[in-house]
Amino acid sequence: MKLRIILAALLLLAAAAGWLAWHLLGAGVGLASSEIIEAPDGHAYRYIAAPDISWREARDAAERQSWKGHHGYLATIDSAAEYQFVIDRLFPATYPDVTYLGGRQTASGEWRWVTGSDGKADGGKGVLFWRGDEQGTVEGSHYANWMSSAFQHGGKWDVSHVCCVTLFSYSVPQFSTSLGTGDAEEHVAGYIVEFGGD
Repeated sequence: MKLRIILAALLLLAAAAGWLAWHLLGAGVGLASSEIIEAPDGHAYRYIAAPDISWREARDAAERQSWKGHHGYLATIDSAAEYQFVIDRLFPATYPDVTYLGGRQTASGEWRWVTGSDGKADGGKGVLFWRGDEQGTVEGSHYANWMSSAFQHGGKWDVSHVCCVTLFSYSVPQFSTSLGTGDAEEHVAGYIVEFGGD
């Protein structure tokens, strides 16, 4: 039993050291905005570098962009294939820190895609893709890839205080949550614009 406790403590210490080194070395900091990358399904994506921007500012800026007659919106990740395309094609060499997507917690434990055509679903409430916290479930045939620490209980990032869905990376980006305010402690790097589906 003592060995398990020691191993768990060492793993936690190693993870904390890795996180600290990652932040001190600035992984993803200064990653430039990408070109627009077209997907096989006719949608397209662009990463916009915008340090410490709020979710609402990112949403509004995304909506001002256009590509081939399609208005932009904060990206919604509806499938594993879409997630993999975005990760592989927008970030081929390095990953940014906190990157906004078009999802929000619209009521306690209801996580919805609220931008683009997904935002028009369910009477304008958006597509419900996740219900609950870390013990929650994917709704229907939707997709979610939450990191294990996305839903915190207590403190500044308590699940009752966060609003927004992000991609966050310790190594490979996964869904996480954010205050959405552009708080400097969150290290918001930017946002992903999606075009198509409108």
